[in-house]
Amino acid sequence: MKGEIRLGVSRGSGDYTGSMRYRMGAIAASCGLAVLLLGACSASVGTDGATGSVSPSGLPTSLPTGLPTALPSISVSLPGGGEVATGSDALKAANIPADFPIPPGVKVETGTSRNNESTVTLTGVSDSAVAAFYRTALPAAGYTITSDNQISGLVASLGFEGHGLTGTIGAAGIGTTNGAILTFRRK
Repeated sequence: MKGEIRLGVSRGSGDYTGSMRYRMGAIAASCGLAVLLLGACSASVGTDGATGSVSPSGLPTSLPTGLPTALPSISVSLPGGGEVATGSDALKAANIPADFPIPPGVKVETGTSRNNESTVTLTGVSDSAVAAFYRTALPAAGYTITSDNQISGLVASLGFEGHGLTGTIGAAGIGTTNGAILTFRRK
């Protein structure tokens, strides 16, 4: 029809414009990809002029042994009355009773304290072991368990109160990664 414009349409012999452009673009892209792939497979030249490739055998196989494996206990006061501590110093926060029971075998990681609240993180004992320990240890130490929820092998949560405190114990573990968070709040 008169005034009609057709783009990229091939109608038999004679109109190859659109189809030819597509083919040429595809060929150019394929050639470019082939050049890149062949370049990546060829030998490289080092700074000393030698050709070849680096094999994993040239990489170091061990790490230095003089590196520290644990951080020392530290305690830092923060502006506004807060405090952050690591290691056993985390148990010395103002809101944590000195005789609060801690499960055997745990590693005290960090603790924070601000005003009437403190938090301590523990690692190294499963959620089931933490829950079983505190179900016995809290009443024996004069605390009342106010809530007790557990999905065995995954997560446990206990609430407690006593000695002028309320608190929670949350423990979780997946595989060999186990952790617990103890929170304390002065009434």
